[in-house]
Amino acid sequence: MVGFLLCSVAEAQVCRLSVAGLNRARRAIRNVNAECPHPVHSAPFGNWGVTSNFGVKRDSNQFQGWCRDQRMCDNNGNCSNVCRDGWLEWNSCTDHPLFSPPNCTLYNDKDCTEQVSVTGINVHGTREVEVPVRCPFDSTGDGFTDDGGCKDVKTVTNGENFLSLYELDPGWSDELIQTLYFPETPVSLDCGPLDCPPAGSAWVQPSRYESPAEPARVFAEMAMVVNFGVFADPGRACPFPVSQARLVSAASYEGAAVAPESVATVFGLSLAERVEAIAGTEPVPVLGGARATITDGAGFTRVARLFYASPTQVNLLIPAETALGRAIVTIEREGQPVARSLLTVAGTAPGIFTANADGKGVPAALLQRYNDAGHVQTTPVYLCGATPGSCVAAFVELGQPGEDAYLLLFGTGIRGRSSLETVTATIQGHAAKVLYAGPQGIYPGLDQINLLLPKAMLERGAAPLEITVEGRELPPFSLNFR
Repeated sequence: MVGFLLCSVAEAQVCRLSVAGLNRARRAIRNVNAECPHPVHSAPFGNWGVTSNFGVKRDSNQFQGWCRDQRMCDNNGNCSNVCRDGWLEWNSCTDHPLFSPPNCTLYNDKDCTEQVSVTGINVHGTREVEVPVRCPFDSTGDGFTDDGGCKDVKTVTNGENFLSLYELDPGWSDELIQTLYFPETPVSLDCGPLDCPPAGSAWVQPSRYESPAEPARVFAEMAMVVNFGVFADPGRACPFPVSQARLVSAASYEGAAVAPESVATVFGLSLAERVEAIAGTEPVPVLGGARATITDGAGFTRVARLFYASPTQVNLLIPAETALGRAIVTIEREGQPVARSLLTVAGTAPGIFTANADGKGVPAALLQRYNDAGHVQTTPVYLCGATPGSCVAAFVELGQPGEDAYLLLFGTGIRGRSSLETVTATIQGHAAKVLYAGPQGIYPGLDQINLLLPKAMLERGAAPLEITVEGRELPPFSLNFR
């Protein structure tokens, strides 16, 4: 077991963990009487904060109460909306005469004398912890880092945990309500050499109380979570670790195969020093401090041109000369390999770019309508909201009689098809004529498929689009006509 060990100055390599304390099942028991007697009491609502071994109290709903924006009436018949600002707060004087039983507008439990939160899990603090570890290393000799680093950290714990609850009073002194102590909450980790996935402990109940020790005024369960962990070597004491990466088609996000002169995406850790992307179409061998090479089955190693680089993702072009079969992509920084991935290179590996950039749903395509006068109207077939992943199939017009409608699809891994006849498309089960399937002509690695839509056969509404390239069926895409 490795416990928390804080390093004020990181003199060697560490596994840097982000840990947080959570609380749930919150309850105010009996009459807390903070800010009482009643003439001095503010509201009757109070915002509570938490000081714990995960952080200090602050005005940010660390210990949320049960009240949300709702209508409240006292025993004199005065009504108003409470919690107008959306805060989830507690009342600290549960014996307020204006809200005594059977009035339960403030107290929702135990015959209107207690408050129980229904707001779920809540974070009361987050801290960063650095655990000294060994340098990552290759224990099997296969060229991949598989031991040391964050993998050395199996379990983290913080010993006894506590929550000190205060009623916060801006401009006045905060009033301590009670301190709850909790038993140790160890978190088991399953880290790789370079990172740790999220993990959490079991929920525990208070083991004792202080200030005052009794009676219990509040209750909560707590747990500890590790949000993430990353290997850090600020002093560069370790050789560059070589991690396993994953290479997929940049269009379909599938990793079965990629084609020569297609766009691929590598996912991994510490791939580049910073985020950087090209602004034009010129070849760029280095982005964000990262460089990529492809070694094919014939033993030739070629530098790949890059389009985008970040610490977790690199987009690149598979060199056109890459031999079919097994190959290895290597990502380098400062001349040292930092990640590798095995890949299969095939003659075709078709993928269509989609509006949500996940290989599914509505394609990032255009509908073009031509009339007899030569006028062209171009419309995207997708509509996107403000958040990632919100794109849907937009309603698009098929046009009037006498107009031809074409669908322009963009993808990669298609240009190697043996003939145009090996590319087929259907919409709503009706065949669409494939007029072109090959390089887009402007952007490296980008392919294009042009379809003539069978307007007379298509019905208004949802229109599944199915495409086959060299006998490989792509997942159906979404269109919508009106």
